Amino acid sequence: MSEKQNYVRSSFSDGAAKLAVSILQTAKEPEKVFQHGRYFIIPGMTTLHKECFERLLNSPKVQDLLANRPSPIWPDLEEMGAMPKGSLGWCLQQRMNKLGISFLPEPELLETESDEAFFTSRSVRSHEIHHTILGLPITVAGEAAASSFYASTGSMPFDIGVLASWMLRGSFQPSERRLIWDGIGFGIAIGQVVPELFSPRWEEGWERSVIDWQNELGITEVLKKSPFQEYLQ
Repeated sequence: MSEKQNYVRSSFSDGAAKLAVSILQTAKEPEKVFQHGRYFIIPGMTTLHKECFERLLNSPKVQDLLANRPSPIWPDLEEMGAMPKGSLGWCLQQRMNKLGISFLPEPELLETESDEAFFTSRSVRSHEIHHTILGLPITVAGEAAASSFYASTGSMPFDIGVLASWMLRGSFQPSERRLIWDGIGFGIAIGQVVPELFSPRWEEGWERSVIDWQNELGITEVLKKSPFQEYLQ
């Protein structure tokens, strides 16, 4: 075996071991996901991840939004809180209040950023919108549902790595196992109806009701089977 082959194998083994550490530590202490999850980026750097990312980026609806990007300027939480009760903005403000967050993340890059960077930054920024629309709680089970949606629709190694932590959580806390797996099944069911949640123009419908958004996405029926009924608007 050549020196180059030895280096590649050693590098892969080292990356796999670090990823396993992040998966196990996050499953054990999910409240420290930002600390323990530092190695989740490793599968996101693979060629396979990049190929999956390109497929999603080149889908027609995503391309339409990228060609005519919505404004990166969002209302602040105080403005959202004054919107009609049940609207996307109002519901998002309520969610942020429960999280103890008093501001929304600002876009990290300028409007001239690449399509790849814009997709990533907007996806991160919209994560709580996805939770709001799908009625997902601020729990491991809720994150498992979101992660299973992302993983089942995009098949990207990064999302699958994160999902692995939530799948393993039940090994540490058996009492959480049932709801976590119910959440995973729910996320997959949503993914069979909606291929992605990047292309909806959330920024142009803050005052539209969450129910209206759910109807537009065609998920009204599958939401009736959600294991998180008390969190639906």
